[in-house]
Order: sequence, then structure tokens, then C-alpha cells
Amino acid sequence: MTMVLAEVAEGRTYANVLDAVRPRLEALELPAGASYRVGGAAESAGDANTALFQTLPFGGLLLVVFLLAQFNSFRQLAIVLATVPLAVIGVVPGLWLTGQPFGFTAILGVVALVGIVVNNAIVLIDLMNTHRRQGLAVAEAVTAAVARRTRPVLLTTATTVAGLVPLTLTESTLWPPMAWAIISGLVAATLLTLLVIPALYRLLMRSGEPQRSWTTSMG
Repeated sequence: MTMVLAEVAEGRTYANVLDAVRPRLEALELPAGASYRVGGAAESAGDANTALFQTLPFGGLLLVVFLLAQFNSFRQLAIVLATVPLAVIGVVPGLWLTGQPFGFTAILGVVALVGIVVNNAIVLIDLMNTHRRQGLAVAEAVTAAVARRTRPVLLTTATTVAGLVPLTLTESTLWPPMAWAIISGLVAATLLTLLVIPALYRLLMRSGEPQRSWTTSMG
């Protein structure tokens, strides 16, 4: 068995190189009994991608179950899940502007980003529900919750971005795509969450709908 070792040039990814090399390899007329196989980091990245996408549906199902247990409302579940596309909106422009590839580590960044954005939405909606249980109308509950949570959400975003900046400055080909995916996506999603979540809550939640906890509704 013969092994050919190589490393990608700066600014290139394994996927880019393999897309260019595979057609040439497939065009080769190999002797009988001879074959080739891609290994190394490219093979590991492919295996990791497969494992990630196989477990994502299970993680999504758990997320839905926990959100239903938290809010006991399909409408509020839909409001929280609406933040998922908001998390992705800023990722592609951020990677494109910084010249980073959308590879495995960038996908990991998107997964982590979804968790952060969903958490912001959960905290915001929970505070709105608390205000409504205290007797406030929907509009008043939304206004009070946004006024109270805007500063903590923005500060959390700022500290997260500050913590990820060192990763964007490394020479590694792994960490900058993940860091930029989280940074760009988080900045866009935070601003959109503070606008979209209150608007959806006010639109979907009726003023006269009673606010009940999970324990009360199941009793």
C-alpha cells in the first residue's frame, strides 16, 4: 500500500481540493486490483459530518419536548423556533465577508449559535409570561420584558463576541470559520430577536388567554 501525504494551501479547504482532484482520479485507468481511498483529515471531516447530521434530528426533538414542557403552548414553541432561521441569517454574509469556508467547524458554530439564540428567546418569552400572570395586558407585558431584557441580552452578546475574537486571529484552518460563524450570526440574530420575538408574541398571544404553568394545566 502506498500513501500520498499532502496539506492544503492557505485559503483552500479539503472540500475544494477534493472537488478538483476527484475528477482526475476517476479518469485514471488503474491497473487491475488497484484502487484509491481518501484518508486523513478529509476522511475524518466526512465522518464527523455524517455523525453530526445523524444526531441533529434527535437533538431537535429533545429541544421541542423541553420547550413544550417549559411553556405548554404550541404557539410559544413556534415563536421560539422562529429564532432558528434568524440565527442563520448572519452566518453566510459573515463568512463571505471574512473569506472563511463553510466547512465542518462552521457548521458546529451554527449549531452552537442556535442554542444561544434559542436561550435568549426562552428568557424573553418567560419574562413576558410572568408579566402577564401579574395582570398586565399582552402589549404591556411585551414592552416591560423588552425594556428589562435588552441590556442583558446585548451585554451577553458583546462578551461572547469578545471571547471569540482571539479564535478569529489564529493561523489555524479550523477555528476561524467557527468563530466567525458564531460572531456574525449572533450579532444579526440578537438584533432580530429583540424585534421579531416581541412582534410574534404580541401577534399570536391573545390578551384574554390565561397564563398557566405546566403543573396547573396537568393537574
